[in-house]
Amino acid sequence: MYTIKQLLAIALLSIFSFSASAVVIEQAPLDGGDGSLSVGPSGVQIAADNFQFGSNVLLTDISWWGSYNPAAPAAESFTVRVFEDNGFGSPEINALFETSFSGTGDNSDGLFDLFGGEVFRYDVNSVNLSLTGGEDYYLSVFNNDNNQDWFWLESAAGSGEGWSRSLDGDAWINDPNTMNMSFRLTADPVVTDLPEPATLLLILLPLLWFGKERWLKGVNSPR
Repeated sequence: MYTIKQLLAIALLSIFSFSASAVVIEQAPLDGGDGSLSVGPSGVQIAADNFQFGSNVLLTDISWWGSYNPAAPAAESFTVRVFEDNGFGSPEINALFETSFSGTGDNSDGLFDLFGGEVFRYDVNSVNLSLTGGEDYYLSVFNNDNNQDWFWLESAAGSGEGWSRSLDGDAWINDPNTMNMSFRLTADPVVTDLPEPATLLLILLPLLWFGKERWLKGVNSPR
C-alpha cells in the first residue's frame, strides 16, 4: 500500500516531465572545405550563421572549427556572440549574448581546409543562455587578432544562408548563396507547460483528502 508521501511523489512526477538528454545542433565541419574570413571588428569581415532549436533550451556549450593563413599563432583569442532575429530574417545589430575564448585550438580531429591548412576546434562551456524553441538565432565567431587571417570552416549542413558585416554597429548583410559555417551547439531541455497553481491544487486536493482520511482512521482506531 502506498503512503501519502509516495502518492504525492508519483503525482508530481506525472505532472512534470523531465528529460536528461542533451539537445544538439551540429553543422559538422567539412574536411577539405573552404572557409569564410571572420576577423574583427576592424573593418575586415565578421561572419554569422543561423540556427534554431525545436523547443525551449538552455544553451551550455558552443564549438566551432577554423583555420589560419598561413599558420596558427601561439596564443589565440576569439569573440563568440549569439544574436536574436531582427524580425526581417537577419541578426539584430546588438548581441543577445557574448563570451570569449583564449588559448589554443584543438587539432585532434585531423581535419584540413581546401588549401591544406590545419583545422582547429574551439570550445566554450558553461554558457547558460536561455533560448526559445522555434525562434531564429545567429551565431557569430571572429578572431580578435587583426594581424591574423582566420577562416571559419564550412559545413555541408545548414540553411545555405550566411551573414556578414565589417564593424560592430553595422547592419548585417545577408548572402543567400554563401557557405554554411561549421559549429556544434549543446543545450539542456527546459521544462515547459507547467500547470498553473490553481490546476496543481485541484490535482493534489484528492490526495490530500485521502491522506487526511487515512490519518483520522489511524487516530480513531482501537489500540
